[in-house]
Amino acid sequence: MPGGYGNRVVISHGKMKGSKIASTYSHNSSLKVRSGSRVKQGQVIASSGTTGASTGCHLHFEIMQNGSYVNPMPWIS
Repeated sequence: MPGGYGNRVVISHGKMKGSKIASTYSHNSSLKVRSGSRVKQGQVIASSGTTGASTGCHLHFEIMQNGSYVNPMPWIS
């Protein structure tokens, strides 16, 4: 995906806790999945990098709830 996020993976988790949930993983150096792929817990989906509007190698992780970005901490176990 072009733009500020660089190489980006967006995973749709469907409905959870009554809300549509997606997670995003951005600035990757390479992607290990293709659009439309089903992924499993623990599967490698990308290699961290510094693509897009980035000044150093890192993972930009976000959670979207019903299309809005939310604090990811409640979703991480």
